[in-house]
Amino acid sequence: MKQRTFSRPIVAAAICVVLGLSSTGCLQGQNYHRPPVDTPADWTRMASGPLAAGSSDKVPEADWWQAFHNQELTQFIERALAQNHDIRRAVSRVLEGRASVTTAGAGLYPQLNVQGSYSNIVVSKNTLAGLGLATGQQPGPQVFARPGSSFDLWNGAADLRWELDVWGRIRRGMEAASADAQAIEQDARAIALTLISDVGQSYFRIRELDEQIEIAQRALTLRRDSLDIITKRASVGLASDLDVKRTEVLVAETAGQIPDLIRLRAVELHRLEVLTGAAPGSLVLASTSLRKVIVQPDIPVGLPSQLLERRPDILQAEASLMAANARIGQARAYFFPTFSITGQGGLQSAEFANWFTGNSANFSIGPSVTLPIFLGGTNVARLDAAESRYQQMLEGYQQTILLAFREVADLLVSIQSRTEQLARQREQASAATAAVGLAEVRYRKGLVNYLDVLDAQRTMLAAETQLAQTERARLTDMVGLYKALGGGWQTLDDSPTTPSTISARP
Repeated sequence: MKQRTFSRPIVAAAICVVLGLSSTGCLQGQNYHRPPVDTPADWTRMASGPLAAGSSDKVPEADWWQAFHNQELTQFIERALAQNHDIRRAVSRVLEGRASVTTAGAGLYPQLNVQGSYSNIVVSKNTLAGLGLATGQQPGPQVFARPGSSFDLWNGAADLRWELDVWGRIRRGMEAASADAQAIEQDARAIALTLISDVGQSYFRIRELDEQIEIAQRALTLRRDSLDIITKRASVGLASDLDVKRTEVLVAETAGQIPDLIRLRAVELHRLEVLTGAAPGSLVLASTSLRKVIVQPDIPVGLPSQLLERRPDILQAEASLMAANARIGQARAYFFPTFSITGQGGLQSAEFANWFTGNSANFSIGPSVTLPIFLGGTNVARLDAAESRYQQMLEGYQQTILLAFREVADLLVSIQSRTEQLARQREQASAATAAVGLAEVRYRKGLVNYLDVLDAQRTMLAAETQLAQTERARLTDMVGLYKALGGGWQTLDDSPTTPSTISARP
């Protein structure tokens, strides 16, 4: 007698059913594995010269702005994290994402619905039931009621449905929802880092404008003093009227710069106010120069490229990739039968007094199988879409990493250049200040005319202005570097991945 054999698909299906009943199941699709990315070990070779050595343990991610040693800046950032409306909206989105995970996983559990109803039924005179002539029906009040009469009908029912997640469709969906929630959380981190960066840059810009206003006011004082001197010398024939007019032009030019600088400061202060969740015009920020309130931080040598692993945009891109991978398995599961346990039970009676008696009860329970045969190509299209989506997320993930490396490399080069530029400009400003003193001495001795003094003053003021601009630009680059590294340069083992100030609370 020939022994019957079973094909592999049938055997596999049987095994999967057994596993599904034991809550393990046969998950469709591949589990997620991080794709390989070719990255350098560190960024030392990306900079044009050696970076300043510093201690990495003084800049924790959660409050990396403390590296600037400015309490006022810290207060603005903490206020922004607490009151900014974009942050609050981001936190709400995080809570929404977490709720979606619960929704996606609800299908793993039995679904029970209970309903009750009461009806007053009036029998039509023009129906077979109303005439008592209906055939094939069980005896009941509707059949034997007189035409035009009415009766009550009390119903209570419970519906049970439990889909056995044999192929992992629900679990893959839950996995995808969890990854989507992670992407939303990383988006919230990105918003927080951007906010902190914007607050820092706005604050540095205000302080730079304060310094420029101070320089412009000193320039105005110097040129008014020069105008007085030249006017007196012209009255005794030691200076020409042309020298007087030239000096008057310089005075008017310098005086005209101050209102514009004040306007720019007011606009930047309004921006800072909105970032911190305050109405424009509600903050009072005393004027002080940039160099008096900010410490230029250093960068540790040889920053590890591992730091990029905590960038919110990279983590968000990877979370989206994880979700896309899970949805491939979810799409594959639609090709297989759906196994469910369904049940119905309830009470039905024409009289309320008899509603809870045994004769009013009805009940049914049993397994059911739904096998997709022809759906017009829906399942194939769903799988193709899921695989295409995964490929899109993969390309996006790899591109995000490349752009992140480029951003960090650009900022390191810029900071290196600014650092060298600052050293030269400080020397230039010091030399220009000395030149002004020397010109004034030579002028009092009659060795040079006053135009030489004015030129020396102009050079000094220009050097101080450029120095302030470069200092602000380096600070801005430093903030950008903190942001580009996901918040400071501590490793993942040394600091949390999410600042406590923006974590959503359930």
